[in-house]
This record gives sequence, C-alpha cells and structure tokens, in this order.
Amino acid sequence: MNPAAKTPKQPTLQTVDRALTFLEFVASAPEPPTVQQVSEALGLNITTCYHLLRTLVARRYIARHENLTLTLGDGVGALFRSYQQRFDIDDSLKGWVDKLAAKTAETSYFSALEGNRVILKVLVEGSQPLRVSGLFVGQSGNEHLRSSGKAVLAHLDDERRTALLAKIVDGHSHSEASALLEKLERDLRMTRERGWSMDEQDSDIGISSVGAPIFDARQDVYGAVGIVVPTTRMEKHQQRYVECVTATAAAMTSFLGTVGVR
Repeated sequence: MNPAAKTPKQPTLQTVDRALTFLEFVASAPEPPTVQQVSEALGLNITTCYHLLRTLVARRYIARHENLTLTLGDGVGALFRSYQQRFDIDDSLKGWVDKLAAKTAETSYFSALEGNRVILKVLVEGSQPLRVSGLFVGQSGNEHLRSSGKAVLAHLDDERRTALLAKIVDGHSHSEASALLEKLERDLRMTRERGWSMDEQDSDIGISSVGAPIFDARQDVYGAVGIVVPTTRMEKHQQRYVECVTATAAAMTSFLGTVGVR
C-alpha cells in the first residue's frame, strides 16, 4: 500500500453547480417561482437559466406549470425514496444490534460507510455495571483505529480505500504516513483473513472492540457491526465476543441481500 499523498481540492463543473443551485432554490422557495425570479435571485443570465431549466425538466427534477411557476418534479421523489430507504434499512438493522447487546451484555454498534467516512449509526448500551461511554451516533473519523473502520477498510475497492486513507494521513510527514499505512496494511490483511477486526486500545486506553463487516446484495461492504468493551473483559471473553459479532454480521448481510440493498 503506497502512502497517500495529500489530496488537492478538486475542481467542480460550473454547469452542474448552477443546475444544483437552481434546483435547491426551487426546492426552498416559499412560493413556486418563475424562471425569471430564479434568474434574478441567483444572479444568473436568463438564457442560462432556460438552458438549465430545460435539462432539469427533461430529467423530471423540476416541473413547469401552465402559470409558468416551477416546482419539484417526480424525479426528486425517486431520489428521496432511495435516500429514505437507507434510513429505513438502518432502522431495521437496529434489531440485530439490540440482540447483540442483549446476548453479550456489552455496548454494541452498527456503523455504515457513507462516502469516505464510516459513521456510527446505531449504538445500544450494554447492561454491565462497568461499560464503555463517550460514544455517540454520528461519530466518525479515526477509521484506521476503530474496529468498525478496519472492518470496512479491509473490504473496500482500491479507489475508495485510497480516498479514505488520504484523509487519514493528511498532515503527517512522509515517514509517519509510511509507517502508519504499513501497520494498517498488516491489520487489514489479518482482518480479511479471519473475517473480523480488532481495536486493541488503539483508539482509547482501557477500551477494546471487535467488529465484523456487513455486505450488501452486490457483496460490496455496507458497514460493520461490533461491540466495545473494557479491555479486561475482552481479554477474558474475546472468543465468545468474536463468535457473537460474526454471527450477527452474517445475519445482517443476509437481510441486506434479501431486501436487495445496493
């Protein structure tokens, strides 16, 4: 694995940017606007606005009515349904996290891959008197340290892994980045071979976690499920924890395949 260089900010396409700005204005307008009102509000040439409008209407993202006002079109509904499905699926997956927490009595999580981040989506506290705190839904970052991040990184395609790693090594010297990536490559290789990942006090002293990847209907990595425990208990019960986590991951993967999530 080669050290990822600092990724420069990529240029954007002005036409696409203007089209999205046009769409966002129509979506947020208190009253359905006309194309002339969009032009004035955004400071865009009226001819440019008509070009953008024709494209957005053709793709059904905007509807133009007989009184010349504009509203969102049916195409936006399709996008929203796909977006909403992710939340519905994540909510359904919570049931398995609940079962994992009940079976192990430990704090359990489900994290999902979104763009170049692995985000904590579901967190169920364990029932042990001494348990891990400080985690929160929406938490991301340090994917190279967390068991959820390692489980996902180990199964990403080269392009997406490189993009995520570029963020991780940003700000490190060349030698530091090389050492970090070399260690991570060993961790990821082991994760792929055994089917689960481990955070052995990497992200926090006294805390360990084990995670396993979850795959969608195309067998692309979707996220990870796991438990976070005080290191003293991990040392005593690691084998049982691993068995519970990997069994839960298999069940969640089967569910995603059944509902056809991609």
